[in-house]
Formats: sequence, C-alpha cells, structure tokens
Amino acid sequence: MSFELHVQPCRFDGTTDKRVNPVTKQLQDIPRNQPLSELEVSAVRKILEGVGAKVPDERGCYVARLPDGAKVEVEGVALHLGCTFSIEGTVVTVALAQLLFDVIVAGNWVILGEDCIIAPNAECVWGAPDAFGRVCVATSARKVSALLNS
Repeated sequence: MSFELHVQPCRFDGTTDKRVNPVTKQLQDIPRNQPLSELEVSAVRKILEGVGAKVPDERGCYVARLPDGAKVEVEGVALHLGCTFSIEGTVVTVALAQLLFDVIVAGNWVILGEDCIIAPNAECVWGAPDAFGRVCVATSARKVSALLNS
C-alpha cells in the first residue's frame, strides 16, 4: 500500500493568471501562488539530501529510505512550486513526520491534508483558497504525525 502527500507554498496574493482548462478547453482564472525563493529551494534540497536522497533521478525524483524503514519518493522537478511525496506504507512514521516537518519549515510550505492545510506557522499562509480548508498549525513533527494519522 502507498499514499501521496502534496506540499506547496501557500502565498496567494489575490491576483490570478489566465490558463486553459485541459479538460474543458475554456479559459479560466487561476489564483496566483508565489513560488519559493532560491534560498528556500536550497534549504529544502539540503533537507532531502540529509536523509540520503542525494541527487534527483532522471525523472526529477529524490528517493530515500528513512531510518525507520519508510521509503519515500519525492517528485521535485519544480521544487519552487511544490512537490509530491509518494510513501510506501499506510501511516506517517516518526521519521517521515520529521522529514515532512523539516521540509515545510525550510520551504515555508504547507501540506495539503484531507480536511485542512498543515503549516509550520500561520504566517506562511496567505490568502488560501476556501477549497484548501482550515489551517492547522503544526509546530513539531509529532503534531504533523497526529494530524496526518488521524
């Protein structure tokens, strides 16, 4: 079994970009989300490299086996916009919770949860769309684990 977690900045300034919906082919307004700075991207890469994911593979994925055995693949082609964690297993392990917490702190990112967005602090959430749900602040890996495993 496996599951995915999506992590991204949450810096919506109220402006929009026009894009074509790939399904309807209609032009639509998409809320503009500010990307990570180079410093934030570098900090996120350092965290990923720190768990043994040294270099992205040919698909742009970082792959790591965490100390508690959890295997994680992080799609990081466009880290400045966010990434997807593909996790083998059914729960967020202690080591995975620490990795997720470290990454959201380093990138000032949020984790898109099922019923809330998980942020390391309220200040990194700007103008979140209503569809994202409420903001849950997680100031520790233990809190990240509790929110994702509930």
